[in-house]
Amino acid sequence: MPDTDTLDRLIRTPVRTDDDVVQLVAALVDRPVRRQCWVVFLDELGMSIPFLLPIADLPYQPDEHVNDFASLISEIVGQLGAVDVVLAWERPGVDRVHPVDWEWVDACACALDEHAIRLRAQVIVHDGGAAMIELDEHDQEVA
Repeated sequence: MPDTDTLDRLIRTPVRTDDDVVQLVAALVDRPVRRQCWVVFLDELGMSIPFLLPIADLPYQPDEHVNDFASLISEIVGQLGAVDVVLAWERPGVDRVHPVDWEWVDACACALDEHAIRLRAQVIVHDGGAAMIELDEHDQEVA
């Protein structure tokens, strides 16, 4: 069960650093239960908008529907007046970013960029905790 005092404090605090992003996502998602993606919306001050979008029916690997996913997020960004989004990848039982996760990270970054959506960060939430996902980490792993 998430610590509601901590969650309340984090929701009322601007997200300024990568550590702030990770702490917010960890408090929102708490512990991984199923494979899904959470979309967190931030306003112009870096404050979390009180709307959290869980998407559990994504295919195992990204496909042609990644653009639909980005379109949906774009519509919601417009409706909420959000400035940035954070993608949180919930992965129970996982202790690192796997190749299929890298495919999703890359595909979503590209699709959101094509829709002119500012992606503040991508975070993985696994049994070992929450951590930022950096695309350059993947490039180093592949090299």
